[in-house]
Amino acid sequence: MEQNLLTAISSVGFPIVVTLYLLTSFQRSMDRFTAELSELVKELQRHTFH
Repeated sequence: MEQNLLTAISSVGFPIVVTLYLLTSFQRSMDRFTAELSELVKELQRHTFH
């Protein structure tokens, strides 16, 4: 893992590696947020129409 990280940094540069890490981390957070929001919408629809 550490060797891969050092290779990536030396290949493309530190700012790009950090950006890619942050983007993938942000994407995981957005996926969880989207799933929770979808569940909330379903629950609100269930309560609204009954």
